[in-house]
Amino acid sequence: MRKLKIIEHISLDGVIQTASTPEDDFPYGDWTAPYRTPAGLQIVSELYGKSFDLLLGRRTYDILANFWPKAPKSPLGDRLNASTKFVVTHRPADLPWTPCEAVGDGAGTDSVLDLVESIRRIKAKHGPDLMLAGSMSLIALLLEHGLADEVILLVNPVVLGKGKRFFADANLPRSFALVSSKASPSGILVNIYKPIPTLAEEALSRAKLEREIEVAREVQERLFPQTFPNIAGIEMAAKCRPAHAVGGDYYDAIEIRDSSIAEAASGGNISRGCDRLGIAIGDISGKGVSAALLMASLHASLRAQTLTGVGDLGTKMANVNRLLFDASGSDRYATFFYAELDCRSRMLHYVNGGHNPPAVLRKEDGKSRVFRLGDGGPAIGLLPDAAYQQQMLQLCPGDIFLAFTDGVSEAMNLAKDEWGEDRMIAEAESHANLKATELMQKLFSAADAFAAGAPQHDDMTLMVVRVS
Repeated sequence: MRKLKIIEHISLDGVIQTASTPEDDFPYGDWTAPYRTPAGLQIVSELYGKSFDLLLGRRTYDILANFWPKAPKSPLGDRLNASTKFVVTHRPADLPWTPCEAVGDGAGTDSVLDLVESIRRIKAKHGPDLMLAGSMSLIALLLEHGLADEVILLVNPVVLGKGKRFFADANLPRSFALVSSKASPSGILVNIYKPIPTLAEEALSRAKLEREIEVAREVQERLFPQTFPNIAGIEMAAKCRPAHAVGGDYYDAIEIRDSSIAEAASGGNISRGCDRLGIAIGDISGKGVSAALLMASLHASLRAQTLTGVGDLGTKMANVNRLLFDASGSDRYATFFYAELDCRSRMLHYVNGGHNPPAVLRKEDGKSRVFRLGDGGPAIGLLPDAAYQQQMLQLCPGDIFLAFTDGVSEAMNLAKDEWGEDRMIAEAESHANLKATELMQKLFSAADAFAAGAPQHDDMTLMVVRVS
């Protein structure tokens, strides 16, 4: 979001520089002229920056439009003429100083609120910072609704006694933090202030953010499977416990029927059981809302690839990787594991994209064996053309498939000791007789017992699949 900066010349007693007419009964004319110097102009030029857009009231726009297009060429003048002017006006057809865009004039209560939202949208657009000079009623509106990011006051060393004052119509009381201050050779103080939100504004902003996060949390919860596929001989349980209101962990269970494409082509309705069970778990880099948004993108990308039924898992993972790369910034990626279990043969095809290797626990001749599923390729979303290799493992009756994110294995106590994957796997082996749901709950309880009250520092996700 770009910043909106107010910049004004004022006198020591707060009178604002503005063009006057005979009706204004203001005798001092251009009272800032004695204090203007080349050095002061350079300071003002630097305050505006190399590029900017303008937000103007209609009267200020008309005054500037009558001067700057005809003024002698100067660096600041060239930038003013080239800038996009957002003009608050009820006469949008008559705006000769271009490029420009008309904004509603805010007459009436509803229109004022519409104008406020219009300015919020302008701020949210990609582009340079917005500068506002003059337009006192517009300044008051911006300050009242918390839209101004900076107030730049060029305080001239003169007392005028009469004229329009900068804060006369503003929503008061209002506090400001002084960001910087310096003096020009002619005695003008250049003070840059940052408005401090009032308690009411902070409460309103906090309540709005909490509502938005609650909606995001509800949406994210709906992305997780609401029920698990009912497959004979397979028990499945999974849970994600975010560290914050929303998280970046992802898991999924997808019932795949190989007949679905043929059904769609023929319009038929072939009734048959599950052919394959898709199992996914991932961990998005970062936390909070940004991670949750990328998690939603990963969910959509995987579902799209899975439902096409085209290609082996290496090809599907490569496609998901490319989709996530295109949808995220260079610092965003995910560790990701995806597998498809043949519902009849129990052959597990899988590919691991840099994720903590899931474990398959097996009892064989009275001894415990652990298979770690760690091969496949790099984390997804980092490299646009990364390659992935599908792997296979035959599951047997009694096998327990355990997938997790590092928030579980790296659960930490107050001494900063980690629970660790070895402890987690040993705990699972000691309770291998439990049902999938019971085993999942037991592992969460064991991780919490090890943490011994230390705050959860990362999202915790666990999946248990038991072959009976």
